[in-house]
Amino acid sequence: MDERMKKMKRYITGCIILFLISVISFLPGCGNDEDVDSAETTKSVETMENVESGEDSIIHEKVDITQRNDEVETRQEKIDSAEVYELFLNGELTAGRMAYIKQEDEQEEKQVTISELFGDNDIEYCLLDIDGDGSDELHIRDNTAYYAIKAVDGTLQILFESWWNDYELIVTDELCGLLNYFNLGYGNEGIRFIKISADGSWEWEVFTWTDTNKNEYMDEEDDFYAETDSSDYEEIDMEKYVQYRKEHYVDLAGHELEWTNRRLKDFATWQEAYIDFLNKSRILWPDNDFEDEYALIYLDDNDIPELILDMGGNVAIVSFYDGNVRAMNPSRGYKIKYIEHDGRFYTRDRFCDVYRLEKGEFSKIGTGWVYEHYYFYTGFRYKYFWEGTEVTEEELEECLNKLIDTTQCIEPAELYTQDEMLERLAEWE
Repeated sequence: MDERMKKMKRYITGCIILFLISVISFLPGCGNDEDVDSAETTKSVETMENVESGEDSIIHEKVDITQRNDEVETRQEKIDSAEVYELFLNGELTAGRMAYIKQEDEQEEKQVTISELFGDNDIEYCLLDIDGDGSDELHIRDNTAYYAIKAVDGTLQILFESWWNDYELIVTDELCGLLNYFNLGYGNEGIRFIKISADGSWEWEVFTWTDTNKNEYMDEEDDFYAETDSSDYEEIDMEKYVQYRKEHYVDLAGHELEWTNRRLKDFATWQEAYIDFLNKSRILWPDNDFEDEYALIYLDDNDIPELILDMGGNVAIVSFYDGNVRAMNPSRGYKIKYIEHDGRFYTRDRFCDVYRLEKGEFSKIGTGWVYEHYYFYTGFRYKYFWEGTEVTEEELEECLNKLIDTTQCIEPAELYTQDEMLERLAEWE
C-alpha cells in the first residue's frame, strides 16, 4: 500500500509540475498585461523549487525533451535550407535581387533564376555559414561573378554579388568573410575584406599600397592607406599595411575551400548559347546606362565566332567551345584589337595587356604600363614598364610586338544593336 501511495504521489506531483511549467511558459507571452500577478508567479516558481528531490527526474526529462526538440528543429531547418538551395541550383526556384530604379531613385526587388545571374553555363558552389547565424549560405561563382545567397523561411535572398572582381570565401579561426586581393601591377595593390552580419549588413575595409617613388619595391616613401565603413580614408604607415597584408592574404595559403562543379545549361549550338546570353545581359548588368553594341568576330582558329559586347567603353568577350560558354572582361581595356583566327588580342590605354583564347579558355600572356605624372615646371613626364620592369617607350613597343604583331591587328568591323544581333543569330545558317 505504501508503495502504491508513493507512485500516486509521484504521478500527482509530476502533473502539478507540468501544469506550472505550462502556466509560466504562457505568462511571458501575455506582454505587459497588468492583470498578471507577479507574486503568484513567484509563488509558483517557489512551489516547483520545493518539490522533493525524488521528482527531479521529471523536470530533467522535460528539459531533455525540449532540448531534443530544438535539436530536431535545427537539423530540420538545415535540411530544408539545403533542399531550397538544391531547387535554386536546378533552376526550379528564384532568388530576390535588389535592382536600382533610376526613375524613382529607389531599389526594387527582382526575382531571378540562377542562369540569369551568370554569363558562363558552368559554375561552382559550396555551402558555408558566412553571417554567423548558424545556418549555411549558398556561395556560387563562375569565371566573372560571385554570389552569396541566404535561405529564410523557404525563400532566397542575395546577400552579396560582385562582377569582374575576384572574391575568395575565407574561413579561418580569426577570419570569416569575403576577400578581394587586387593587384593592378607596378606598385598598385590592395586588399578588400567584407564581413556580413546575420541582419544582412556589411562591414568592410580596404588597405592599399602605391609605389609612389616608382623604385619597383615597397618602402617607407610609398603611400599606404586604409578605409573602412566606419572611418574615413586615412594614411597609414608601411608596417601596418604589411601586417594587414600578411594576416589577410599571405597567411591564408592552405585555407582553400572545396567547391562543387555544376553545369547550368546545355546548348546544342553556339547561336543558341549567344541568344541566351544576350537575352539575359540586362539582368546580368542592370545598372548599365549605355546603349550596348555587339559584334561577331573570329578570334581563335575554329569556325565558331566570338561575341563582343561594347558596353559604353567597357568590353566583354563571350566564347563557345565544346559546349562551354565563357565570358571575360579584359582588365583595364576599353577596346580590343585582334588577329583573326590567331587567338591573340590586346587592349591599349594607360595599360597594355595581351591575351590568348585557346580551346575556350582566356589567359593573359603579357602586360605593360605607362605611368603618367605631372610636374608643375616641366609638364607631363612618362615612365614605361613591361612585366614589372622599367623600360623605354621603344622597348615597351618591342615587347608588345614580340607577343602580338600590332600591325596585323584589326577591330570589329560591324557593330549591331541587341535586336539586330538577336535577329542575325536566329537567321544564321
